[in-house]
Amino acid sequence: MNSDEFQLEDILIIIRRRILFFLIPVIVLTPIGLIAVMLLPPQYMAQGTILVESQQIPEEFVPSTINSYAQERIQVIRQRVMTRERLLSVAAKYKLYDDRPDMSGSEKVADMRAHLGVRLISVNPGNRYRQQDGTIAFEIFYSDRSPQKAYLVANEFMTLFLTEDVRTRKEGASDTTEFFDQEARRMRAAVDELETRISAFREANSDALPEHLDLRTRTLDRKTQELSDAEDQLALLDEERRALESQLSSYISGSNLGPTGPAQELAKLKSQLATLRAEKTEAHPDVAAIRTQIAALERQAGPSAKIVELRAALEEQDAKIAAALAAEDVDLVAELRTKAIRFRQELGQQLIKEASSGSGDFVVAQMQSRLEIIASRYESTIAEIAELQDEIETLQDQIARTPDVARGLGVLVRDQANLEKQYQLTQGKRQQAITAENLEDGQKAEKFSILEPAVPPETPSSPDRLKLSILAVFVAFGAGGACAGAAEIIGGTLRGKSHLATITDEQPIAVIPYIPAEGERRFLLTSFVPTSQGKRSPAAA
Repeated sequence: MNSDEFQLEDILIIIRRRILFFLIPVIVLTPIGLIAVMLLPPQYMAQGTILVESQQIPEEFVPSTINSYAQERIQVIRQRVMTRERLLSVAAKYKLYDDRPDMSGSEKVADMRAHLGVRLISVNPGNRYRQQDGTIAFEIFYSDRSPQKAYLVANEFMTLFLTEDVRTRKEGASDTTEFFDQEARRMRAAVDELETRISAFREANSDALPEHLDLRTRTLDRKTQELSDAEDQLALLDEERRALESQLSSYISGSNLGPTGPAQELAKLKSQLATLRAEKTEAHPDVAAIRTQIAALERQAGPSAKIVELRAALEEQDAKIAAALAAEDVDLVAELRTKAIRFRQELGQQLIKEASSGSGDFVVAQMQSRLEIIASRYESTIAEIAELQDEIETLQDQIARTPDVARGLGVLVRDQANLEKQYQLTQGKRQQAITAENLEDGQKAEKFSILEPAVPPETPSSPDRLKLSILAVFVAFGAGGACAGAAEIIGGTLRGKSHLATITDEQPIAVIPYIPAEGERRFLLTSFVPTSQGKRSPAAA
């Protein structure tokens, strides 16, 4: 059906033709709707207002650990309060559904949620860019058929909101304090463990700690100088020993210029032997005695093969020591010097032995005593040099290890400083959390308080019977119009010249005015008289 087919004439024809289809629904539905509106049970709404009070102590002095906005907390508390268990508990407490025993628990919960509401009151609800939500209060309302029950349940939920807010804030502050307590204990344990590690590290590397580096460097310089002095002293002792051995050998062999040397004694004995041979025979006891003295002096005059062997070995060791010193082979130098000491001791003992066996000369005894002193001093100097070399090697190793020890110790100390700083920060936050918890316990932080409690309602809040009655009348008229329109569409009759021109695609030549029959004047039923072609009465033509 094209909307272009309808003209004002068509609408008037439809109204006149289908007036009963319109009036019957209106007449029937209007009283039914009005009666239904009048029979609707009244609903009473009780509501109270809870104020969101700001923190009484400025936050710059005592910051709160609860950093959520009031609007957010209200919504969270609402969800906790409107749980199934709590709603059923309130329903049982105030016997809300005792008159409807057939209702299930889920139906009771759904009904209570439908009748319970929370409305926020904000100072600037339209500003999205405020750092705070601006909520200064909120209303809690509950509706019920009984004004007394509505009042009691509304106050009950206000109490639940206040109790839940206090519990939530205290638990939040307590949880924050407990968290920082655990963090402080954990960090204290970490600091103690790191201090133990530092102590163990310092003990394990006590000989290479960086704070002693200057002392070790000075000690190394001093020990190096002492080693140089000891080596010089050893060289002097060696030269003195060599000179003394040479003097002793020369004295024994008679090459010295003294009047009592073995060589002069030998020459004197040989002269006496020549004189005795001129006077006495070879078998004479005096001649035999002089011959024995001459043989002893001859043995004393020249070095023995043992002395020659020891001197050669000692010279070989000295040459090896010089080569080892040039190569800076400390271990080899120490080993060769030990052997050289042994050879010197054997050589000195051999010289003393041969000198003692051949003569009781005082000069020889002095030389022997000096050789023994030199040998003793030589041995002690060698031992001192070996000790100094060990100390120098140890100091050099300690100084070489000091940078690595300093790096390792620096890492540990830096970690300790960082942990100590974090521990102090945690302790400060823990103290703030304790203060904030005390603030919550004393109800000095932001809190909810009842601004206006719910009171028993005097008049029902719903239904609005006037509006519902007007709506029922409109619905009845709408139903009547729908019935008339449906009947017209289903009936398929001609409505006028416009409709006819649309169907035939031709304009009518003339229009005969509508002439109602006798019965039509009474009942206005013209549209129901059929024609021979299935159309309506000629009035439509």
